Amino acid sequence: MIVRFFSVAAIVLVAFGSVNAQASKPLKVIREGVGIDGIVVGRSTSADVIKKYGKVYRWEINKKYSYQMTYSELGLSFYLCQNDKREEIFLIEIKSPFKGKTSKGVTLARSTKEETEKIYGKPKEGFQYPGIHFYYNKYGNRNLITEIDIVEKTGLRQCDAKK
Repeated sequence: MIVRFFSVAAIVLVAFGSVNAQASKPLKVIREGVGIDGIVVGRSTSADVIKKYGKVYRWEINKKYSYQMTYSELGLSFYLCQNDKREEIFLIEIKSPFKGKTSKGVTLARSTKEETEKIYGKPKEGFQYPGIHFYYNKYGNRNLITEIDIVEKTGLRQCDAKK
């Protein structure tokens, strides 16, 4: 009977330890105007994304404008212009379940619109800052950041529509 109690207690401790280890994993850093995980807006290509995250993604066509590579299980989408033969990434869209925070400390799905404005200042247009755009949704009385887009420091690239 004592042995059985010990083994159950050991299992509980091991399970708690692994959950705790997952919770304490460092958040990935989202760099404004640069990128994440070595994928850089304005420089990395679709081939770089595939090399980093694999061949299992959803390919979407956004009218005659851009293509989108979506890794739903990672919470990441990568956009490229349809007319760009090099297939250079011009926008990285980050949503849950991605676990990350900006270099200035705004945490996806935890930080609020108000906290973000304290860190980045009042936005001039929409909820956009140089190299980074934020989106939020209201949950109860909190405006939680639900999406972060990384764009080039010069702003969102405009693609020529495909003819």
